[in-house]
Amino acid sequence: MDEEKNLEQEINVANEVVATIAGMAVSKIDGVAKMAGGFTEGLKAISGKKQMSRGIKVEADGDTVKIEINIIVRYGVNIREVGKNIQAKVKEEVENMTGNKVEKVVVNVQGVKVDDDGEEKIDNMEE
Repeated sequence: MDEEKNLEQEINVANEVVATIAGMAVSKIDGVAKMAGGFTEGLKAISGKKQMSRGIKVEADGDTVKIEINIIVRYGVNIREVGKNIQAKVKEEVENMTGNKVEKVVVNVQGVKVDDDGEEKIDNMEE
């Protein structure tokens, strides 16, 4: 029994797990149209795998993580507000679920999605 008390515990959470938690948190934020990903993530999407970690990069250093999130926002939203909401929600959920400290959450807005009606209006303006 004394041996159990002295047992050093080590629990490692994979970066992909942290990225998935962050992706789930981002999906709860109003104003986010979708995650933006690179070429590799595009290939994963083509293969039919839905990745909650798409557009998310995690750097871990012991029990501390830095998270970078690439998103596309909906047209008309306050981009700064959406970004701040993402930062707060991701920090809260990752820390609560993993016990790791989130040092930084960087949000990169890579595009704006116009709804279908807006696209038609833009198309009509070009004619």
